[in-house]
Amino acid sequence: MVNNKTLMVVVLLNIFVTGSQTKGEQDTGSHHKDSALDKLTVSQEQIFISGSDVTLRCGNLTSVKWNELIYIIWNISLQDKKCRVGVSPKLDDTCNDGKKLENTADGVSLFIPKISVEDEGLYFCDLSYKDGSYALNVSVSVTNVSTKQDSENNQRIAVCNSKYKMKAPTLHWEPAVNFSSSSVKKLGRFFMLENKVYLPEDLNISELTCVATYTSKSGSVQHKSTLLLTGITFCLRMEEETPTKRC
Repeated sequence: MVNNKTLMVVVLLNIFVTGSQTKGEQDTGSHHKDSALDKLTVSQEQIFISGSDVTLRCGNLTSVKWNELIYIIWNISLQDKKCRVGVSPKLDDTCNDGKKLENTADGVSLFIPKISVEDEGLYFCDLSYKDGSYALNVSVSVTNVSTKQDSENNQRIAVCNSKYKMKAPTLHWEPAVNFSSSSVKKLGRFFMLENKVYLPEDLNISELTCVATYTSKSGSVQHKSTLLLTGITFCLRMEEETPTKRC
């Protein structure tokens, strides 16, 4: 006959084993759930040229039609504000800056008119439709490049500027020139990358093009700005006629 102490030990062992199995099942279920969530959310990085009209699609689901939507929400996180655009019960457009949903033959997409550096940020799309659901994170960067001719220490220089918020581009000149230098300045909410090149007096070209290259996981985008070099021919002619005069 089993005494009370032996019976108590058996009961405690059963409770411990059962509890361990249950915890293991819960941990496994939680792991599968986290893995499933990871698979549902896709991340992308996209780069656009400043001033262009941009269309963001929620992944490759271009076949989802308007009448198949349960809801679609774009939660947008910019440096100076957070807002949302979407179709869902009791959902308001809080961006109020021209961003809107479009229903086209290619499906439902987010339209951004004349994108600028102010539109750089994170765009999260949460989509539910008749046959399933989808989530997408898009990191949006915008190119911005400009050129000008200036002078420094009585020497002519060409200056290329690129304003950015998130990711700095690389700058180079075409045709290639020597004696260039780069620097970065903080301008409020932005950064300004500047590249300047000293123009020799015997330069025999009439224009220079500054090329800003933005790289991402999905590829690279180049934005160009061409500078017409004014005054070079006049300066050379003046030096031939009056060699002692400097331009």
